[in-house]
Amino acid sequence: MSLELVMMSGFELRLWRRGFNWDQERAAEELGISLRTYKRYENAKEISKLIELATFALTMIQRGCDV
Repeated sequence: MSLELVMMSGFELRLWRRGFNWDQERAAEELGISLRTYKRYENAKEISKLIELATFALTMIQRGCDV
């Protein structure tokens, strides 16, 4: 049995951001990256695993969960 990891796409990152009603600038700030880098991620086929994990952590924080 193998475990297949599916990376988050730029489109999914855009959906994540819109779910919080954030503009790109706010999302970049929350993730600790430049706006330019954030825009590149939204247009990418796959994004960095580190950014994907950060989106998960921010989601948990916004929901009031301990991370």
